[in-house]
Amino acid sequence: MSFHLSGPFILNEDVLIIPVADLPEESRTQIEFHPGDFAVSRLQARSGSKIIDPDAAALLGRFRDQRTVVEAVILFAREKQLDPNNVLEGAYPFLRNMIDGGFLIPSSSADEEGKLVPEQIVPGARVLDASVLRTLHVLEDTEVYLLGKGDRSASVLKIERRSRRVGTSATVRGRLEHEAEFLSRLKGALAPRLLGKGELDGRLYLEMEFIPGVDVVTAATEWRERGGEQAQDALLCLAQNVARTYAALHERGILHGDVHPSNVLIKRDGTPVLIDFGVAGATTSATSFPKPPDRGGIPFFFEPEMAAAALAGLNSIPASEAGEQHAVASLIYLLLTGAHWQNFRLGREAMLEDIATLPPLSFRERGVSSWPALETVLVRALSKVPADRFRSMAAFASALSGVSPPSVPILPARREPLAQLLERALTRAAPDGEWSQAALTPAPATSLNYGSAGVALGLLQIASRRNDGSLLALADIWSRRAIREMGREDAFYNEEIEITPELVGKSSPYHSPSGVHAVAALVAVAAADPLVQMESLAHFLKAVDQPTNGLDLTLGRASILLGAAILLDALPRDGLIDLSPLRSRGDALRRELWQALDAEPEIARAGIAYPGIAHGWAGFLYATLQWCSISETELPPNLERRLGELAALALPADRGLDWPWMFGQSGEPVTMPGWCNGACGYVFLWTLAHRLLGDSCYLDLAYGAAWRSWDAPDRVITLCCGLAGRAYALLNLYRHTDETIWVDRARALAVRGAIASPNSKEYPHSLYKGEFGLAVLAADLEQPDEAAMPFFEPLGYRHQGRKA
Repeated sequence: MSFHLSGPFILNEDVLIIPVADLPEESRTQIEFHPGDFAVSRLQARSGSKIIDPDAAALLGRFRDQRTVVEAVILFAREKQLDPNNVLEGAYPFLRNMIDGGFLIPSSSADEEGKLVPEQIVPGARVLDASVLRTLHVLEDTEVYLLGKGDRSASVLKIERRSRRVGTSATVRGRLEHEAEFLSRLKGALAPRLLGKGELDGRLYLEMEFIPGVDVVTAATEWRERGGEQAQDALLCLAQNVARTYAALHERGILHGDVHPSNVLIKRDGTPVLIDFGVAGATTSATSFPKPPDRGGIPFFFEPEMAAAALAGLNSIPASEAGEQHAVASLIYLLLTGAHWQNFRLGREAMLEDIATLPPLSFRERGVSSWPALETVLVRALSKVPADRFRSMAAFASALSGVSPPSVPILPARREPLAQLLERALTRAAPDGEWSQAALTPAPATSLNYGSAGVALGLLQIASRRNDGSLLALADIWSRRAIREMGREDAFYNEEIEITPELVGKSSPYHSPSGVHAVAALVAVAAADPLVQMESLAHFLKAVDQPTNGLDLTLGRASILLGAAILLDALPRDGLIDLSPLRSRGDALRRELWQALDAEPEIARAGIAYPGIAHGWAGFLYATLQWCSISETELPPNLERRLGELAALALPADRGLDWPWMFGQSGEPVTMPGWCNGACGYVFLWTLAHRLLGDSCYLDLAYGAAWRSWDAPDRVITLCCGLAGRAYALLNLYRHTDETIWVDRARALAVRGAIASPNSKEYPHSLYKGEFGLAVLAADLEQPDEAAMPFFEPLGYRHQGRKA
């Protein structure tokens, strides 16, 4: 059977993608591979594994959620900073092979011709008096959608799938009826609340409460990667809570029947919630609960008796309390070590034999610090003989609750990559360093975003955090260099990356001489040089009189308004410098901006394509709030209404909130976590709105944006689009709430970026588009109370209290 590559695809659920280095030595000796390669296999297939390189594995991993080939290639190319067209051309044979081998399968929304099934629900449709916000999952037998009610409440629609080829299935309908029965009896305890059941166009559906959470492995990974005594305590607490949750389920007479990481969601407060009760059963036959369907599940979490039955060719055996205890212990072992309890061989029968016969590996064999008390509990729960396990899930949970952390804590997470990155940047920027010996290339060589002005500003922040006069002098050298370079042809523009006067204008501080003069003024403030402050301010005001490109925060009027706010915040108000021209210009910009905004209809229907910080409404509102706060002027009358309209566009995602990348696009909403067009930019807006306006709803929105900034997997490193900007957003929330957990998370993102930074070499000196922004972040993490995203957050908060 052939399929068009234009349709949506998803990774087959029985596919395993495993680093070759993690395979048993016996398996490695039978294959040819290079360092970093991955093995791809299907548990339900007789064919052998395929060996692929890291890039192929990363591209294939994009299909864990339903995506077209083009969407997956674009996401992969953006992360790797490659040309999507070249990636698509090179990857076509590989993807064709993955489809032919059944590793990638057409999603349930496509028939043999790749056309949508008539019953397919699309984002934007009205269903059950709600709007379909996005598709969550499309599985072989069901479709799952996120619904929005218009008041920022959300629910989940789970509906049976039907296609032209297979029609409906009694098995699917039976499982949904079965799940509804168990959810209705649980009444929102331990599981999502069942909100409704019925039929849509002849298809059975369940509507359930939406649970803001991430899968339990994602939650555990944070603590394993961080290390240290506090993280170890948190990891143990998570494991104990998971065991208690299943124990509470058993005490209600219910067996879940399908234990694996995706069926355990962890909420913001660490509470586990169990989902997918399609094969749930009763702990005893003397019950009114319905009889469960045949079990499926993921073999990693099979109990030995289930594996033995499968090897014997028997039908699926019913779930049992002892069997589910083994499955939960398998899950907890994975949470604590980051690996399964055995080096399972590839191939279905070999893996089942391992489950049925092999003992669990010790933590030390897994490369994790020994934890004798905990390992003793897990080994008993993982016993091959059911009678040798704990007498109940409650007894297992109780034994886990009695475990304490070992006397020797796990070593803290490594931070050397971040320190090395900062020192490397300082070496390159030194008078005898490579950046100082020639023009910065590629162009733009001078702008705040890309060139020498950005280097000067970054060095200024590093000098401030370290209270280092020599670094301040170096920042001054770079600032003066930027001033000298302003007349160069390559100072601010580069057609090859579409940075041209027509696209970025001639007055934005991020892309023009005005930014060079703004940086000079900030350096002069740190150096206490009133003459240079005065001269730089005059030059800035003259430079911003050049043509702007629209309204937005990085190219248009809002960029100048924010720049004026940053300078008004920084320049001394001691009477030596006349700040009235700056105030007048800022007030005029605010009026011009809001004259244009007030003429627009509701944000979702306005003629402005983007909602985010860099190019859209969030940026307009942020710049306005900063200016009005610093200049102590009244807010525009319609500002709070616009904040409400922007808040209404939030999309629940994992533990947090997303916002659309842009308006006017059909199909699934496209989002990103970065500062420019994604969730992390909103953190700064909502904390500022909360500080100035006091409404707690803005703080809730800030938390939502911060959680998304933390949970999102994208690994771009830059201030503009990636990990550095996301880390600054988390530091902003820390300063606003005093919750130190956000400093830890910001540091974790920064370390992740530092490890990945050698792969981002084109603009290493760029403040916003290269690894230098990450180096500045490293210095800010040394003094998180003073951290400020460069030329986006004013520096004066240090003199106004710690609140962001």
